[in-house]
Amino acid sequence: MSKRFLSLVSLGLLAAACSLPTSSDVQGGANTNERTKGGSEGETLLTGAMIVSPGGRYVLAQRNQTSVLVDVQSKNARELPQQVERFVFSKTGEFGLAVLPNARGVIRYELASLKETFRVSPAFKSTAGASLARLTDDGAHFVIGDVDRVLVLDAKTGNVRGSVAVGSQPAELTFVPGRAHALVVGQTAWNNHLPETAVVDVDLTTLASARVNVPNCTAPIFVLPDASRGFLSPTFCEEGRASTGTQTWTNPDPVSVVDLGEAGPKFVKNLPGFGPVVADEQATRIVAYLDMKRIDESMFDDKSRIPEKSGPRYHIMTIDPKSLAFDLAPIGDVLPRFAMAKNGKSLLVDATVQNLRGEASLKATIDSSGKITVRVSVFGAVDSLFGSFDLDTKKYTAFAGSPATLDRFVQTADTKRVFSLATSADGMGGDLFRIDLDGHVSTNLGKNVRDLGLLPDGSTLVLRERLPAVKITTSARVEWYRRERYCLSLDGVTCTSSIEFQDTAPFQTGPTCTDYHDC
Repeated sequence: MSKRFLSLVSLGLLAAACSLPTSSDVQGGANTNERTKGGSEGETLLTGAMIVSPGGRYVLAQRNQTSVLVDVQSKNARELPQQVERFVFSKTGEFGLAVLPNARGVIRYELASLKETFRVSPAFKSTAGASLARLTDDGAHFVIGDVDRVLVLDAKTGNVRGSVAVGSQPAELTFVPGRAHALVVGQTAWNNHLPETAVVDVDLTTLASARVNVPNCTAPIFVLPDASRGFLSPTFCEEGRASTGTQTWTNPDPVSVVDLGEAGPKFVKNLPGFGPVVADEQATRIVAYLDMKRIDESMFDDKSRIPEKSGPRYHIMTIDPKSLAFDLAPIGDVLPRFAMAKNGKSLLVDATVQNLRGEASLKATIDSSGKITVRVSVFGAVDSLFGSFDLDTKKYTAFAGSPATLDRFVQTADTKRVFSLATSADGMGGDLFRIDLDGHVSTNLGKNVRDLGLLPDGSTLVLRERLPAVKITTSARVEWYRRERYCLSLDGVTCTSSIEFQDTAPFQTGPTCTDYHDC
């Protein structure tokens, strides 16, 4: 995936020493910054990030010196014995698995007591350690990525049950619904300017495997709830060297369809769009995107469906996951960020970040007087930075109020509200917005937080707030200790309860303090 396709905002965040994490994926097109279900467990934890356990009792918050386990039920926060790089919660909430940095091992903690029940050091091939870490829903199998394979551990004992070859560094992993299987996506290889990416089906019980090479680039793979089919589609894929005039990858980022059967995965076809794909909760429709400047017309079975080249460059592509028939709706000549609304009927549209694929990104902002710094036209509406697109009527509705952004967001269970962060330029947090979907209005709540999450009740927010550092003076020195608060809120403004935390170790000693935040 091309680094240059990241938004300017994301690049700024990555440059910060410690920043509110946004997805490393591309900001145009489908948005992967949603934290409604607690966050992406097993991802690298950057300073400022937090994940919520499936049951909602615990929150794991990463700090620059420590990793902190917040017990929402008992209203306390405790530092883990050592900082971790990745962390996954069991679905029951009884235990968590921590991956230490630099291949130093895997630890299982009983969460109520923080008792360490095992510590193992798998034989990693690299000192960099795990490239991914995932725990099955039943809590039985812990899968971690190594240089060119995955290791499968018994999550109860820590025993390394074995390894399965991938052929390249594992990049993505998806568990197959209803089966003890995992689909592992490797890195892309180029042969005569054509991409090839391995998708390996791993039986987690027997460690048997079957693979298929997909003519596409590395991307997450979305699997239908009935486990019959998967969809793999990158947002941008480009070879590191130029193609020749006779051998060219004419559609660099299609939607690849892979059928899943007893004999293993089977590549079906490529559809002329790009991803990452998103779906409603029942997966009755898949949403991808189409770029008229980067399509292969041979992928259209019905050539009359090919949009006019003189028309809008980008289109929303709605795919029937069974028949693979698709409809197209024009967007415009820039690509905003989209997120599937929880009701599955519309897309949230964030035009504050736009991309021209393979070219520079644009950041549109609006000041207090309403002046917009970049002219925006989305669905024909000029300077409409935020709105929704109805997937049935194919109509766009602009939202009133302060334009929100989808840098980090959660959606409430009643499908009526979205809370989102508009990250600050220094990456140290973001302004909190409430988006009322029925009223089509977004409101700046006047609150700056480091991160946000949502408890499983679908209504209680977890807001991570920075507090002023504490100064402690002794006869020998002046020490400063960082502090923060975890606010539980129903409206994004008022805390129904809160939990405060203070570091056990000072971050600065001396006569003055020039840095009050955790960075």
